[in-house]
This record gives sequence, C-alpha cells and structure tokens, in this order.
Amino acid sequence: MTAKEAADYMRVSVRTIRDWVKKGLIPVVPVGAQEYRFTKKDLDHYIETQRQIWQPRRRRSTGSRGRSNSSLPEQDDA
Repeated sequence: MTAKEAADYMRVSVRTIRDWVKKGLIPVVPVGAQEYRFTKKDLDHYIETQRQIWQPRRRRSTGSRGRSNSSLPEQDDA
C-alpha cells in the first residue's frame, strides 16, 4: 500500500508515516528511487508492538483538589 493508504489505515497523517519511516519504526518496500510501499502485516505488527494496556487514572481526593498550600507563607506559632 502507498504512504497515503498506510496513513489512512493507521489513522495518522502521511507526514507521520514518513517520520516513522525516517526513524526506522516501520519497514518499507522500496519501489523506486523515492517511492516505497507498506505491507499490512508490517503495519499491524507495529500497532501490536506499540499497544499499551490502558489503565484508568487514579482519582485525586476531593478535599484538596490536588493543590498544596506550599505557596502560602508559613505562620509562626509564637
């Protein structure tokens, strides 16, 4: 498939596909001096290697709303 077709398949831009190729992240099949093609198998392999297990974010306690009072001046108890 072409870079455009690969981009559509991966749901990214053609520029991203080209960046990945330059970085060596996805293999290509050269078909000329400046053209290349991608295989679905290689794209699927890249997807699988990049897949991460999604874990929900931990909720902050609602009391402090994640803020600290460190910006407040300290008070002397004297």
